[in-house]
Amino acid sequence: MSLADAWEHNAADWIAWARAPGHDDVFWEGTWPALLEVLPDSAGLILDVGCGEGRAGRQLVAAGRRVLGIEPSATLARAAATGSPALPVAHADAARLPLADSCIDLAVASMSLQDMDDVESAIAETARVLRPGGVFCFAIVHPFDSACDSGTSSAVPFAVSQLYLVSRRYEDRFYRDGLGITLVGMHRPLSAYATAVFRAGLVITDLRAHGEREIPWLLVVRAEKRS
Repeated sequence: MSLADAWEHNAADWIAWARAPGHDDVFWEGTWPALLEVLPDSAGLILDVGCGEGRAGRQLVAAGRRVLGIEPSATLARAAATGSPALPVAHADAARLPLADSCIDLAVASMSLQDMDDVESAIAETARVLRPGGVFCFAIVHPFDSACDSGTSSAVPFAVSQLYLVSRRYEDRFYRDGLGITLVGMHRPLSAYATAVFRAGLVITDLRAHGEREIPWLLVVRAEKRS
């Protein structure tokens, strides 16, 4: 099963988890504020890469910004398109964007790149559709965190050192207040993301790690298309 198929399989659980009021404090108190710190002001079109059920895009729409979502899961794309406010969504793979060159001012990927099967092509396609001077901001699970086995404390640096450089698929399962979710992603070292960004012709202008533990759990990156 591909990562995209796994997310389609778990889509209903994810919609319930993401939309339960006050439920996902990791996003509302961690990921989203961290992304906002690096987002530029933009009056142009924003591409939400791997928009899921649409919560990041809805925040941008509510702030008066024009947003287009891209989502490979049919169930999640429908949820985003019928949310409140509704998010315009193309049901498509980020590795093959159905968009013209240089038509996007800002691209945002909120915790979606680690869930993509072909992340290098997704980043290359995002760069292709950005206009010169455009910006790509993304948040991912910090590779130091995803390198840890689910049964190993992320506070043990030795566990990270043994697993960090090996790209591999992982699953995390969470249960809270009667809801459960399985998150299926791919651990990749930071160099895999950085190499993809550089090969796409983007320049990293900001990189921030977040977390209260010995090992950070969130990485936020801002990259720009210079020409």
